[in-house]
Amino acid sequence: MSSEADARTHDTVILGAGMSGLCMAIQLKQAGRHDFVILEQSAGLGGTWWDNRYPGAHVDVPAPLYSFSFAPNPRWTRRFASAPEIQAYMRHCAARYGIEPHLRLGCQVTAAHFDADAGLWHISTASGRALRARFFVCSTGPLSQPRWPDIAGLDDFRGDKLHSARWDAGADLRGRRIAVVGTGSTASQLVPPIAAQAAQLHVFQRTANWVMPRPDRRYNALDRTLARLPLAAALVRQFWYQVLEWGRRGFDEGTLARRAMLATASAHRRRQIADPALRARLTPPYPLGCKRIIYSNDFYPALTQPNVELVTAPIERFTADSVVCADGSERRIDTLVCATGFDTVQLLSSLQITGLNGRTLRQAWRDGPEAYHGITVAGFPNLFLMLGPNTGTGHTSTLLYIEPAVRYAIACMQVLQAGGQRWMNVRPEVMRAHNLALQARLEGSVWTQCRSWYRMDSGKVVALFPGFTGEYRRAVAQPVLADYVFG
Repeated sequence: MSSEADARTHDTVILGAGMSGLCMAIQLKQAGRHDFVILEQSAGLGGTWWDNRYPGAHVDVPAPLYSFSFAPNPRWTRRFASAPEIQAYMRHCAARYGIEPHLRLGCQVTAAHFDADAGLWHISTASGRALRARFFVCSTGPLSQPRWPDIAGLDDFRGDKLHSARWDAGADLRGRRIAVVGTGSTASQLVPPIAAQAAQLHVFQRTANWVMPRPDRRYNALDRTLARLPLAAALVRQFWYQVLEWGRRGFDEGTLARRAMLATASAHRRRQIADPALRARLTPPYPLGCKRIIYSNDFYPALTQPNVELVTAPIERFTADSVVCADGSERRIDTLVCATGFDTVQLLSSLQITGLNGRTLRQAWRDGPEAYHGITVAGFPNLFLMLGPNTGTGHTSTLLYIEPAVRYAIACMQVLQAGGQRWMNVRPEVMRAHNLALQARLEGSVWTQCRSWYRMDSGKVVALFPGFTGEYRRAVAQPVLADYVFG
């Protein structure tokens, strides 16, 4: 048991060893800042790629964009990399850049409070170990807290109960009667491999999703050779960057990109689903882009298999061994799989983070999470968020937002070091004006026109950045010192 008196003081404590935490750690080293630790509650590196080990898990953007710009990966075997390949890439980066000695695995942070007089964050862990840090980087991101379905009787179910984000690698699904709740991006990946094993699979859909073909293929020897040539690798990366940025235009009404995406999705549905009745049930009732678009070549075919049933009647309750729907129908199951995603609204809600004047982050975010450029929060000096509010993207790789945010945070650290101040705090009026402008842009956008994990029940969109990648990168190129108060 460690006490506050003997707590170790570091320059930086990073919460979370996912992609953003790893990127921050590598860039800190590149900037000559070696006094940091990464606290990760899981037993291994990976963040969401450690948690998401369900069958068929893979990234839904082309792999050349899902590696750091400073560490291209010539080892990808497919255009859309699998979760194990992404984990292997992260382990390679950690070893290559000397990050492993900084990792503290199995370390759960429970609370953090800021001491303005000392200019230090005091961090508590579940084991009782205490740490202090000048800078506290929260890199848990929006996809870290699993959301279970709010359905009566969930705790009464006595069969095997799995969540896609907490998958039991030892689960044997062969010959089982399985229910999958959810038909979003995760479900589209795990349904096909589960369907191949299950005796009977019931897929419960609340709302149909937009599904586009996934331009996937195996990489061959030529691909791997080109990936080792810096110029060729950069050109491939730039190609996919431009393709996905063009896809962002598909979220705006009246654009050529939108017309092309609508036609592609419609043709994909017609081509893969012969039954008109099933096709109608899989036709989304909301505008394309309002929810995360699914890219899949095998989801629709899986739903047409004889041992698979698509259920669109709402679930009323679970019993010890069945699912009961609102229409009175009941389906016996022995395995329940919840592909119900994450709580993206209550960011960092499992931690007690206390800033200036004893105000907690939970209190500051009572109307929904807000930050300045998704990175700094008024009243919480020297705290930096990675993939914070309104930095998500519905069209491209999150790494394109992580890297500039990391550079911004490190630039802030360097400003404090150069000026000799203890802390910097974004001005409340600056953060307020920034978020009012964001919400004004988001109002009336496609993302406000249906329920999704992008937005709160009030309608406020808290996950997505409304513009293009280049706009965000330019906005955070350098901190504007007038936006901050120093102490």
